[in-house]
Amino acid sequence: MRNIIKDELMGILNIFQEAYIERDVKKIDNFMEALFDKDETIVILGTSDGEWCLGYEGAKEIFEGDWQYWDDLRINAEDAEIMSFGNTALIYTTGTIKHSFNSKMETYTRYLGYIKDYYDEASPDSKKSDKEKLTEINWTLSHLLSQRNSLQRDYLWELRVSFVLVKKEAGWIIRQMQFSLPVEGFSPDERITNMSEYMDNFEEETKKIQEYNINNKLSCRDEIVGLLQNFNCEYMDKEKELSQTVRKYFSLDNPLIVNTDRTIYRNEEEIKELIEKHRAFYDEVKLNYEDCSVNSSGDVVWIVTSGIMKKVISEESACENTSKVIENIFKSDLDDKEKLFNIRRRIADTFKQNAKGEEYVWPCRFEAVLIKEEGKWVFKYAQFSLPFAYMLEGKTEAAKLL
Repeated sequence: MRNIIKDELMGILNIFQEAYIERDVKKIDNFMEALFDKDETIVILGTSDGEWCLGYEGAKEIFEGDWQYWDDLRINAEDAEIMSFGNTALIYTTGTIKHSFNSKMETYTRYLGYIKDYYDEASPDSKKSDKEKLTEINWTLSHLLSQRNSLQRDYLWELRVSFVLVKKEAGWIIRQMQFSLPVEGFSPDERITNMSEYMDNFEEETKKIQEYNINNKLSCRDEIVGLLQNFNCEYMDKEKELSQTVRKYFSLDNPLIVNTDRTIYRNEEEIKELIEKHRAFYDEVKLNYEDCSVNSSGDVVWIVTSGIMKKVISEESACENTSKVIENIFKSDLDDKEKLFNIRRRIADTFKQNAKGEEYVWPCRFEAVLIKEEGKWVFKYAQFSLPFAYMLEGKTEAAKLL
């Protein structure tokens, strides 16, 4: 039976992959009918802030947009993690997005337009301080003005995709999805400040979930929200013993816990390591449990919500950290020209972040599948992710030059 279910779910992945390879918007209705149900609630999260698609039509729009405007997406179907719980299943897999950068004149013209926006009174960027304007422009140019010998460079950006599915008479359908890009080797570029466009996007996401929840009442919702509230309070509490926290909230039977970077945690000791890492680095991790999206099928619940991660970093500490990174760049396998490009980008990022102040507030997302073990709800799968705004050359080690 388990092999049959795996084969059925692999069939879903194959339909998904073929559609993203073909990218034929004329076939969008067939794709939607094969993987979704108009009568069921659907939640899909894209990679950037504000990309919360709720409902059948919202899902259709994000796929149409991807096929028309996104880059070449491939998933590692054979390496997919599959968990089945009767008529409910989770698929978690990695993949890549092929994205190209070029040195054509129209690219420079487009970026010059972005910079002009800082001095256009109708643009929100014009309201920023001169220090923020200059450091953001410098950061952008440090990625753009890195001339290579080739006119075009192709990169593979690492991708993660998760699916929550439910079995109906007609077959498996997708109820929830998330696309996320791992954050590795740089500060998250979506940072909330009083003058940040991400504040508006963060608030808009919250409104979308609130409206969605009005029409999506579940009998177990209050219980799950209460659990998430307690988890939110205890997860970062250094007074709480690590093993106690893990055993209270996480399944110990082959869990799958994914961090914002590439790291996956699969047992009690590894999850303790994750919590210890978060407690050491962040000053606060705060999940929006009140507006959490909660859905269920039988004895399985899946959730997704937004949140924030906070850290106070002094200008002196930021510069010290960047100096350590630069020392490691000297030891890397990059050629000397790439090392110089990398060093310049690191310094530009540090100046940009310092101009925004010492309190760092990053929007985050938390997705999970919960099951009951010994009469209590626990996380069988969970993923922390960070919205991803810009694909810029050399911005992250989670992108490799082909």
